[in-house]
Amino acid sequence: MYLTKTRLIMADMFVLAALVLMFWAIFNSRQNMLAAVLVLVVLVARSAFYHFKWYKSTGKIY
Repeated sequence: MYLTKTRLIMADMFVLAALVLMFWAIFNSRQNMLAAVLVLVVLVARSAFYHFKWYKSTGKIY
């Protein structure tokens, strides 16, 4: 997998979108809270992996 700056930024945007959707879901219903948290954890882990790989290959944060 070739990591680009666009993929790195999109991964961060997915995390932010999931966070907004999770807060919206909290105010409407707490029924699927565990599923929302697990999705957020997976997205944060993927974003952290992308950032680590990007920093390792380029030496830059962004």
